[in-house]
Amino acid sequence: MPKPLTPAAPSRSPVALMAAMTLTISAIGSVASAVAHPLAVLPEAERLSGPSAAAADAPTSNAGVSAVRSLGSQPLVGDFSALQGRVLRLREITIAPGGHIGLHRHDSRPGVAYLLEGLLTERRGPGYTPVVLQAGEAAFETTGVTHWWRNETSEPVRAIVVDIVEASTP
Repeated sequence: MPKPLTPAAPSRSPVALMAAMTLTISAIGSVASAVAHPLAVLPEAERLSGPSAAAADAPTSNAGVSAVRSLGSQPLVGDFSALQGRVLRLREITIAPGGHIGLHRHDSRPGVAYLLEGLLTERRGPGYTPVVLQAGEAAFETTGVTHWWRNETSEPVRAIVVDIVEASTP
């Protein structure tokens, strides 16, 4: 957690005080939103294990996901009546070096992941051949996609993920 800003000497300047308060509030807000759901990367019901994971030589859980930050959501019922109870969700996900998102199957959760920084290796069924995505590239996911991700580099990966989920999904 960031340390609160403490001036070396007391300042009577309202501008300096406001700047210090703004930076402190901003830092607290960033930390709070980044850790709100540290491992809530995908719905638990989508996680795969057992023979599916063994066949893909895939991890069955998430590890090294250092931040999941909600950037907002938009209800979809006003535009698409069939999507009652669903929202378009926007998140930023950071995966540490060596980290991964375990094998899962998308179930009525279409989405797209756009890499902002780093290299991320995706293994997608049925063959699970590794495909490396770099900053500026995107991966599209639809119902039935079975895959997993791994950061196989020494640098963090940051991605923007947009998907359609039940409104109650963290």
